[in-house]
Amino acid sequence: MKTKFEIMVSSNDLIDLGFKPFQAKQMIRESKEHLVTVEGIDFYDNRQVNIVPARIIEKLFSIQIL
Repeated sequence: MKTKFEIMVSSNDLIDLGFKPFQAKQMIRESKEHLVTVEGIDFYDNRQVNIVPARIIEKLFSIQIL
């Protein structure tokens, strides 16, 4: 069995990449909303979840994380 893990991104990772704190938190918030509404993953409909897959950030904001 081959296991595939996704790279997860937090707002602190985005701040380290050069985004301002408010921008980073807003990007995480919008990514979580996308995951819940479009992809139907209810896990992200939780205030305590502060990380999202890097692929979502790359897809929504057209930036390269890796």
